[in-house]
Formats: sequence, C-alpha cells, structure tokens
Amino acid sequence: MKLSVIVCVYNEINTIEEILKKIDNVDLPSDFEKEIIIIDNNSTDGTREFLNKLKIANKYKVIFQKKNYGKGNSIITGINEATGNLTVFQDADLEYEPNNYSKLIEYLEKNNLDAVFGSRIMHDEDYFYYKLNRFAVINLTKIINFLFKGSFTDVATNHKLIKTNVLKQLNLKSKGFNLDFEISLKLLKYGFNCGEIPVKYFPRTYKEGKKINFLDAIKSLFIIFYFYFKSR
Repeated sequence: MKLSVIVCVYNEINTIEEILKKIDNVDLPSDFEKEIIIIDNNSTDGTREFLNKLKIANKYKVIFQKKNYGKGNSIITGINEATGNLTVFQDADLEYEPNNYSKLIEYLEKNNLDAVFGSRIMHDEDYFYYKLNRFAVINLTKIINFLFKGSFTDVATNHKLIKTNVLKQLNLKSKGFNLDFEISLKLLKYGFNCGEIPVKYFPRTYKEGKKINFLDAIKSLFIIFYFYFKSR
C-alpha cells in the first residue's frame, strides 16, 4: 500500500524544511510506504530555490508552477501525479500535524470508507482565532450537508484522506481555496462513503500567513450552488 502526500507550497521558507522533516518521520501502518509530491505555486521568498535543491537530489517529486494559479490548481496537479492507493493533503505552514495520517488511515480501513476528514470542529478544543472563519466553516458545511445529505462538521479542513481512484473520478475544477468545498460536495453527490475524526489544529494569524477571507467564502458559496444545480 502507498500513501501519496500532496504538499501545497507558496512562500513558506520559514516552515517548509520543518514540515518535510515531520512528513519524512511520520509513522504509518506497517504495510504502507509514502510518496511526497510538492507543488510550489511560484514562490518568491526563497522557497523555490530551497525546493530546487531537493529536486536535484531527487528526494521528493517537486513540481514548479510557472505562476500562481491558486491552491486548488496545485492540489489538482498533485492528484494527477499521485500513484498511491490513498492521498492526503498537507499544507506547508505547520497548521496540521502529519501525525494525523495514521489515525485517518486506520479509521478509513476499519470503517471501509472512501474518504476521512480530520475535523477541527469535532475536537474538544476551539482552534479558531477568528469568529468569522469559524462562522464561515460551520455554515458552509451546514449548507453542503443540507443540499447533499451529508453529516460533515468541517469541509474546509486541509487534512482530507481520500482513495486516489476516487479523487481522480471527481473531475475537479476549482482553482482556489474553494476546492475544499467542491471535493466535499462531490463526494456526497456521487454517493461515496465518508467519515470524520477529530484532529488538533495550530492556526496561524492573519499576520503570520495566508487565511481564508470573506471573498473566498463568497466564491465557495457560489461553487456549492453551482454544483448543486449542475448534472454530473
């Protein structure tokens, strides 16, 4: 068995080395190996140069985008490259712990699921610094659940573990942060079996890094209704 880890990167020179070490050292179930696919979204802070050294060393599969096409585009690029049985998404900013992988895998296998999300909402600690972010996540999730008959608590989580063959069937289109919502609603719309487990989350502030804003929430709402009325 193989786990494909898709690492989306944009201007993360302060954290990229540490997150890759964490991914390298993560313990997976004994029958799993992993491949690490890094998509750099045209970083300008030295991240690109750091990753180019890793690419030359052939330690990871590194893909450089010619310009900033958006995070969703990076994930789609990674999905196209993935060869594992399962795929998990990983941001490079240290908000999510790679140690979650094994818990996600074990829950998926135990319950014979197609996808497992690591929910920040289900955890007994409140990790959201900003009320607007929490409000948007909870209510967009509720809209998806209502329209597509789901039971998610956190569709915006980065830690999504999904069977790779399922991901490749979704025909994903969104280029930005709204890809999280497209993935979630399509899993429900097409009848795949999904679950969630609580995960710890270490959020950055707006000052420390990129956060989803009001415009992203509006775009995500549009995506939800677009795919609700669109046939497959």
